[in-house]
Amino acid sequence: MDLELRGQSKNTIRNYGYTLSNFFDYIEKNPESVTETDIKRYMLYLKNEKNATNRTIHRHLNALRSFFRYQNISIADKVMLPKLSKPLPKFLTKEEMTLLLETPNKLRDKCIIRLLYSTGLRVSELVKLNKNDVKTESIHVISGKGAKDRIVFVDPKTREMLSLYISERRDNNDALFVSGHEERISPRTIQWMINRYSKKCGIEKKVTPHVLRHSFATHMLEGDADIVVIKELLGHSNLSTTQIYTHVTDERRKRVYEKAHPLSKE
Repeated sequence: MDLELRGQSKNTIRNYGYTLSNFFDYIEKNPESVTETDIKRYMLYLKNEKNATNRTIHRHLNALRSFFRYQNISIADKVMLPKLSKPLPKFLTKEEMTLLLETPNKLRDKCIIRLLYSTGLRVSELVKLNKNDVKTESIHVISGKGAKDRIVFVDPKTREMLSLYISERRDNNDALFVSGHEERISPRTIQWMINRYSKKCGIEKKVTPHVLRHSFATHMLEGDADIVVIKELLGHSNLSTTQIYTHVTDERRKRVYEKAHPLSKE
């Protein structure tokens, strides 16, 4: 119930309960008797016996920390989290992005793909948009993370396509994008649609709405956009979250350098 009040999803709550159940089944103790050693022993069990990744161990330990804090027991906080490697975000090249933008044969689908790439919106934010959120040159967004309002900007061609799409609609739904049943479109439908078009145009990478968000940020940075502006457009709370894209562009520059410079081939 407390997790529900904190806004956690049903899937998160289910995983939380599963983690706690497994832990207590393994150590066979009540919460008051658990020691720091018990928790470390369980983490080693996950790593060595269950071949769990560091990310999985992170999730288990965070669940235990939350549980014991709620019980006013600080024992799990003494156990160090394993280090996590931060994978670089996947993104499309500008050429791949052009291919994807040109592939859809439905106006709605063109608008969705263009809008995700033009603005860097999360798919959860895009599906919540209403027609009246679209202003002359911008869109008013309530973030899916933290409910922070922000303004994102839309290029002229995308605005033109959106206006045409809205004018051709014959339903009374306030949603900006609707399904074939004239209901607000779902994230799953958009994910399926983008995956289908990316395969159709021959892109071998797995393309998701979040890959389009990464592509937006990467291409903005490559175009010399200020990283603080990119942070605001993406709706990140901390600049450190946005700075991952500097590593992406650094890696790309390094590959170009190694391919082009004569000394790198010695």
